[in-house]
Amino acid sequence: MAQKALILGAGRVSAPCVEYLARKGVDVTIVDVSDENLARVAKLCPAARAVKDDAADAGRLIGEYSPGVVISLLPHDLIFASAKQCLEKKVNMVFPAYAGAEYSGIADEIKSSGLVFVAELGLDPGIDHMSASRAITSIHERGGKVESFRSLCGALPALDANNNPWGYKLSWAPASLIGASKRTAKTIRDGQVVTWPDGETYEHVFMLDIPGYSFEVYANADSTPYIEAYGIPECGSIYRGTLRYPGWCETICYMNRIRFFDTDEQDCDGLTFARFTARQAGASGGAKAALCKKFGLEPWSAFILKMEWLGFFSDKPLPFSRGSARDVVAVLFDEKLVLAPDEKDLVVLVDEITASYPDGRRRVTKSVLIDEGVPGKWTSIARTTGVPPAIAARYILEGKINTPGLHKPSAKEIYEPVLRELAAENIKLEESEYEI
Repeated sequence: MAQKALILGAGRVSAPCVEYLARKGVDVTIVDVSDENLARVAKLCPAARAVKDDAADAGRLIGEYSPGVVISLLPHDLIFASAKQCLEKKVNMVFPAYAGAEYSGIADEIKSSGLVFVAELGLDPGIDHMSASRAITSIHERGGKVESFRSLCGALPALDANNNPWGYKLSWAPASLIGASKRTAKTIRDGQVVTWPDGETYEHVFMLDIPGYSFEVYANADSTPYIEAYGIPECGSIYRGTLRYPGWCETICYMNRIRFFDTDEQDCDGLTFARFTARQAGASGGAKAALCKKFGLEPWSAFILKMEWLGFFSDKPLPFSRGSARDVVAVLFDEKLVLAPDEKDLVVLVDEITASYPDGRRRVTKSVLIDEGVPGKWTSIARTTGVPPAIAARYILEGKINTPGLHKPSAKEIYEPVLRELAAENIKLEESEYEI
């Protein structure tokens, strides 16, 4: 009898997840309320069972399809409810999203029930955790101590698709990208916590070159918990960052200064994009002139030209009568920062760990993942986010991952087989080490 997996959500990352499991002989049912999403998955993965239903009703669906494991690809705010229903129905679970503090309240019950839950198993978080954990384990096994840790990741258009002035195209839902523009970031530098609140992280950018690419980097969210998560209490500096093509951070800084990422609802009745932009800049005249005056810029400056190209100076009416500045940004991002069907996206992950050893040597361990999407099939971000949870789900079904509890992929039982299988799927980390 075939082993069964139930996938909740048929969004952008689901097709590679479904395809991998079906190819490995797993009986797959995928559930979503969107006909469009289900049709896309069914076209790429005809062996799977695509069902139109409420994917948030995990308990009922588990009763109907009797899976051995559930993979939740739902939006982050719906996954915890799915986790509680899986626990109630005594079914194992995997998901790629972050597991917040609320999961601590069910962790003991998951373990005592003999269930295996694996969280944060996608790209970032996910492959980054596994790469870091494998390297840190190797360092510790050789008697080394981690001095500094840096993990950088970006999902971008491939170079031949990087053909707009923003240097970015959406391969993910715009809400996540826009929400990060005001996120508080924390890092540790020389033993001291450094905090950049409300998007200030974009003002502390640096450049990174790897063969064939040049990126700017900004700190992403809170890096401090990873001292404990990775078992490196000796580490004095830790930094988790995001990669973008040059110019992105400057643009976000200007937009933050005129509160373009605020979520407060406003009266937008009768406004055009240009009038809304002028109002955000505190002016009643032309939008371009208002921004130039606000920031002391010339009309030919890169920021002004980017805003004009995206449509912030357009006389086109806003598509709603009430909404936030963030809603306005989301409309324009979703209209113009889009990958064409024949274009590829790019995923880059770079981990760098500096360690000292008992013989006095200091060495840097470096892992680099560079992956491109397949035009007309799926994006790299879909593949690198969707395949890792599929692999873990398969191994849970096969009993290869079987320690009860709520896990992140920093456990050796998870990262060793999953990274090995990812390499077999041509999602490979190139690893090197050199002395300094």
